[in-house]
Amino acid sequence: MAEASAGGGEPPCISRLRLLSDQPVEGCELTPDVFLANGISMSLARLEYHWYRSTDKMACSWCSKTPVIMQRLTDNSYYCSIVCFTAAWPGHAAQHRTGLTNRGGSRTESVKDAEGWVGLDVQEAAEQKWVEVADTMSYTPTTDDVGHMLKLACTPLSPDGQKRGMAKTLKTNYVIAPPSPPTPRRMLLVRNNVVVSVGKPGAARTNANRLGFTLLTYNVLAEIYATSDAYPYCAPWALPWNYRRRGILRELINYRADVMCLQEVQADHYENFLEPELAKYCYAGVYKCKTREFMGRYGKMDGCAILYRRDKFSIVPGGVHDVEFNAIARARHSADKRSLNRLLKDNVAQVVLLEMIAPHPSTRRQLLVANTHINASPEFDDVKLWQTQHLLLEIERVMTHHSGSTSAIPLVVAGDFNSLPGSEPHTLLASGGIQLENGDPYGLLGSLPLRHTMPLRSAMATVGAHANASAESHELQRMEPPYTNYTAHFVGTLDYIFYTYDRLSVGGLLQMVEDGQVQEHTALPSPLFSSDHVPLLSEFHFKR
Repeated sequence: MAEASAGGGEPPCISRLRLLSDQPVEGCELTPDVFLANGISMSLARLEYHWYRSTDKMACSWCSKTPVIMQRLTDNSYYCSIVCFTAAWPGHAAQHRTGLTNRGGSRTESVKDAEGWVGLDVQEAAEQKWVEVADTMSYTPTTDDVGHMLKLACTPLSPDGQKRGMAKTLKTNYVIAPPSPPTPRRMLLVRNNVVVSVGKPGAARTNANRLGFTLLTYNVLAEIYATSDAYPYCAPWALPWNYRRRGILRELINYRADVMCLQEVQADHYENFLEPELAKYCYAGVYKCKTREFMGRYGKMDGCAILYRRDKFSIVPGGVHDVEFNAIARARHSADKRSLNRLLKDNVAQVVLLEMIAPHPSTRRQLLVANTHINASPEFDDVKLWQTQHLLLEIERVMTHHSGSTSAIPLVVAGDFNSLPGSEPHTLLASGGIQLENGDPYGLLGSLPLRHTMPLRSAMATVGAHANASAESHELQRMEPPYTNYTAHFVGTLDYIFYTYDRLSVGGLLQMVEDGQVQEHTALPSPLFSSDHVPLLSEFHFKR
């Protein structure tokens, strides 16, 4: 019940009651939006909530699973798949033999027993009956609710609670059970830059005896972008955050990465869900929101997050450095309004200096981690390169500030670069420098060095080394995974993990997802996969 003082002695009128999705899923919290007449604020209202479950159950007549996708009109039976429909067909034939083919006709136990029929008896149409299950504003469907409809009744009360106004009700579809998680991805064991074997399911490390760490990068798809217009092929009930967050959290917990670099993390979701939930598993983190003041409320903007295991790492004092590309653009291009307007894309990055927790000083290694989400617009390739170059400059500045050089601290640069393998940003990262092939029509790049001094290599490109390619070869830098972003309109690799190979070596890589599972529901996101991106994970060992 929500309580607050309101002027007047009469209860307000509820003009509208809705849920973001009318398809409830077991385990996914339902919270209604309530709109009051005459513009009365919800903070001034006193409301009473009651959730009910229907007594009738809608489930597969053969296996009792949900959701159902087929109905047999002769007897109003329902099925979750063609397999169950086919398996139940002998019961239909028995109905014909006994003349019980009238819709709604009852089936006798003798017929069902004779034909091995397993299913629900058809009930006569009757008024729906309900049983109360909660009196709170939000409700999370349980396994007992699967196959049943839910109903919410919201009643406004007067400020003193003595008078009751007109209740507003809504009904949902039948509650469905979430699909089983996808097949766990295994770790590829890497030795001397060659993939030599595949690890056991669920194993997070390939060699726990080596001094090292695991790092994951994952664009989790912010709720503000997860719309049916953007992903029309995804089941509408699988797009809301209250469904997708379970899959994202499950993945993050199962991978148990020592360091996680996340992108498209919505501010309110980080503060209210990801940070507190991951804290239960010994993670702490830092968050940087995009610089989108014009978008309105802070909580509905996305950004980047770096999380780390508290029992493995701590942040060096003064080791958190935020990168705002808008601020850099204003500092360098304030005199050129045309260039400045092109550069103001609100993207950000994080650079964090971590130190391993160890009982002896000799084993306390430092690690610099950079996490970013580069601009996504395909018509702004020069901006992508500009942002990538300035990120590298900031990394060099931070490393020099903390150690006096750009080579003293091991470095990992991860994130969603929105750039394909072989593109200018990717080439700059992997090769240390580039020559412009498409010119500089907007004059953004002429003053940039378009190079860096750090020996970077793509960790995931090591997957290509199993074909007897040398990890030192230039060709290997283009041997990235076939995709990290898979939608109905785009399939390609946009996410990377780069590392300084003079200080770190790759000990393991998370194998790619199975294509069949990705394509089962057309593309990503889907009921199986909570983002349109695939998480990448690499195990690193310290060289010295």
